[in-house]
Amino acid sequence: MKTNKPEYYSSIRNDILRLVPQGITRVLEVGCGTGATGRAIKERAGYPVEVTGIEIEPEMAEKAKGNIDNVIAGNVEIIGLPFDKGYFDCLIYGDVLEHLVDPWKLLARHCALLKEGGFVVASIPNIAHYRTIKMLFRKEWNYEETGIFDRTHLRFFTIKGIKEMFGNAGLEIIKIEYNISASKSKKFLNKILLGILSDHIVEQYIILARKSSK
Repeated sequence: MKTNKPEYYSSIRNDILRLVPQGITRVLEVGCGTGATGRAIKERAGYPVEVTGIEIEPEMAEKAKGNIDNVIAGNVEIIGLPFDKGYFDCLIYGDVLEHLVDPWKLLARHCALLKEGGFVVASIPNIAHYRTIKMLFRKEWNYEETGIFDRTHLRFFTIKGIKEMFGNAGLEIIKIEYNISASKSKKFLNKILLGILSDHIVEQYIILARKSSK
């Protein structure tokens, strides 16, 4: 869910930070912006953590150099990464995968750089949100500047598709948090219907996964 607003690139992603496990030592953050989240990871740890960021916007990548250890500027789907297999113990994708041409291939490729038992944290918008259903019912598809219908999104995911993508990359999802976007009446309706509408009031999933040792 990108935006052209500068604060998008310079704010700390607390929803991501909350799921980053303690004890990690080498982090790759794809779409690091100015490195605010990476810096927060380093400061929170209380011990040395090496954070490498990849950022497609040159201006933001330059600013990130003052906040994290290594910054690579460019298109993550094109550039090669100079790291050995198993180098990282945490990969972060904060609203990134939906902007890629082939997120399935990229995630699998990056997981080769993740050690066994290492973690992936990602936030991904949910195309099954009720606003999508309303829009299609009206025979419309209206792109927006930000959010689920961000005009720069190339791929769209439901929770089922997310689980399949992570599973095919050799990842086991161990925790899912939900960014709910719905009125009080819709939340109440979902409650009395025993959660049957849950996947339609979630705007964004925040995922914590672990690389399988199999």
